Amino acid sequence: MTAWIRFKRFLRFHYLRLRRLKDQPEPLARGVAFGFASGFGPFFGLGLVAAWAFAALFRGNRTAAVITAVLFKWAIPLFITANLAVGSLVWGQPLHHANVHDLRHAHFWKDMGVFFVTGSAINMVISYVVAYFPVLHWANQRRLAKRALQTNLE
Repeated sequence: MTAWIRFKRFLRFHYLRLRRLKDQPEPLARGVAFGFASGFGPFFGLGLVAAWAFAALFRGNRTAAVITAVLFKWAIPLFITANLAVGSLVWGQPLHHANVHDLRHAHFWKDMGVFFVTGSAINMVISYVVAYFPVLHWANQRRLAKRALQTNLE
């Protein structure tokens, strides 16, 4: 079995787990949104814990937050790049072309840390909003469909 097939199975498995969660639409949407937004955060390895903590603090579905954070682990390099790009735009300074290997060195974070944290804060808010409203709509539609099915069975 190839790595691509295993990756697709992994995504499908977690997607189906997310679909089968039983909760009200608002906590479910908050959990998914916090799980997605945690990928943009400056948590470096603690994204799952941060997603769970934010979901618990704001009464979101903690399981949905963790599953969504796991689903988007593959995109963290893209999120880091987006954070640096948005931070450099906000501060009005060009982003220096940095090598991925530079992430391990302190001089990189000394120069780019402000860009990263600024971009991270902005991207977390934007990604939360972008994830929350579509998931809330989907969860409400799912709830209405279940109610309609129950009334048809009775």
